[in-house]
Amino acid sequence: MARSHGLLPLALCAALLGLVVQLSPAHAQVEPYRQHMENGIKLFQDRNYRAAVVEFEAAYKAKPKASPLFNIALAEKALFNYPRAIAALERALAHHRDTMDEGDEKTARSAIEEMRALLAHVTIEVNPPTAALLIDGEEQPPSSSAARVVELGPGVHRIGARAEGYTSAEQSVTVVSGQRDRKVRLTLAPDRAAIPPEPTPVTLPPPPPPPKPVPVQSSRQGYYVIGAASLLWPLAHPRAFPAEPNSGGAGSIRVGYRVNTPAAFDVMFQYANIATGADEAEHSDASYTFGSTRVGLNVRLMTPGQTWRFVGSIGGGLTYDDVSFDNLRRPDGSDLCNGACQHAWGVNAFVFSEVGVELDLGGVLLGFSLDSYFQSSRGISYKLDENDPNSDDITLYSSVLLQLGGSLHAGYAFW
Repeated sequence: MARSHGLLPLALCAALLGLVVQLSPAHAQVEPYRQHMENGIKLFQDRNYRAAVVEFEAAYKAKPKASPLFNIALAEKALFNYPRAIAALERALAHHRDTMDEGDEKTARSAIEEMRALLAHVTIEVNPPTAALLIDGEEQPPSSSAARVVELGPGVHRIGARAEGYTSAEQSVTVVSGQRDRKVRLTLAPDRAAIPPEPTPVTLPPPPPPPKPVPVQSSRQGYYVIGAASLLWPLAHPRAFPAEPNSGGAGSIRVGYRVNTPAAFDVMFQYANIATGADEAEHSDASYTFGSTRVGLNVRLMTPGQTWRFVGSIGGGLTYDDVSFDNLRRPDGSDLCNGACQHAWGVNAFVFSEVGVELDLGGVLLGFSLDSYFQSSRGISYKLDENDPNSDDITLYSSVLLQLGGSLHAGYAFW
C-alpha cells in the first residue's frame, strides 16, 4: 500500500532509521510517535509482526493519523489476519481521511477490496451460547446468540470454545476464499466427561516476503546546482535610439542549499547579451548591444512533490551593464541619435523573479520557467565631454529597465 510520498526500498528505509536514531536520540525520547514508529518498522523488518503491531498501535495512540493504521494493516496482512487488516484501513478512511491524499485513499480502498475477495464466511454454533469463542487462539467479543458468522482468510484456522465448568473444545478448519456455506459446531461437555483428543497439529506454509511499511517522513535538505539557458526580451531602450523589438540570450548558474521541503537559498551568476537593430527602414544596419553581468541572491520556493513540483524564485543583486552602438551614421552623413547614443556603462541594482515547473529524476533536475528582471538604469551613463573628467554624466535611459523571458534548467540535487 504505497503512499504519495513513496515507499522506500527496505534497505533504504533501514538506513534512514539508522540516521534518525544516530542524529537525534534526544528528540526521539521526547516524541513517542516517532520512537514507536521507528521501533515498529524495525520489528516489521525482522518479521516480528505481532510486536510491530503493538508498536504501531502505541504510535497511533500518541498521534492519531492514517500512517500508523496503514502499518498495522500491513503487519496484520503479513500474519494472514485479513479481517484485522481491513478493520485498520476502514478506520483510517473513516476517521483520518484529512491525513491522506487521493492516492492514499485509492490504495486503501483497493487493498480492502482485494482482501475482502479472499475472505470466507463461516457460521459457528457454540453450545452453550455463553461460551467464549476463540479463533486462532484469540478470544472473540461475547455474543448472546448460539450461531455466529465470522470472516476468515483462506487457509487453516483453529476454532475453539471454552466456558467455566466445561471442557474446552477445538477444531482445525480449512477454508478457501469466497466460501459461504461452511459451518462449524462446537459442543462443550461438562468437566466430568471424557477429555476430547487433541487436534492434529497443522503445519502452515512459510509466510510470503513482507510488504514495505510506510517510513517515517523527514524534511528534504541538501545542496543543489542548476544551470539555465534563457531567451530575454528588453522592454526599454536608449531614449534616443529608435529600436525595433528583439531578443537575446543569457546563461546562468545557481548554487544553493535546500533548508527544508519548501524553501531553499541560492547564489546566481549570469551573463546576458542582447543585440537590437534600429526601427528605420532606410538605415537598418544601425544597432546597439546591451551586455549584463549579474550576481544575486535568491529565495527558491518548491511544492513537496518528489517527481514533479512547481518552483518559484525571488531575489536580487547587482549588475554591471555595458551598452555600445554600431553604424549610427546615415548614408547622408547625419547621426541617427543626433550624438545622444554614446558608449555607456555602469553598475545598477536589479530584482529577479521566476515561476515554473521542475522534474526530479532521482536527483537530476530538469525544468522550465518564465523569468522577469527589473533593474535601475541610472548607473548606465557617459561623460558629456570625454576629455574633461569633471564633465557631467549623461544617463542613456529614461526609465527602469524591464526584461522578460523564458529559461530551460538542468542541474543536480544532493538531497
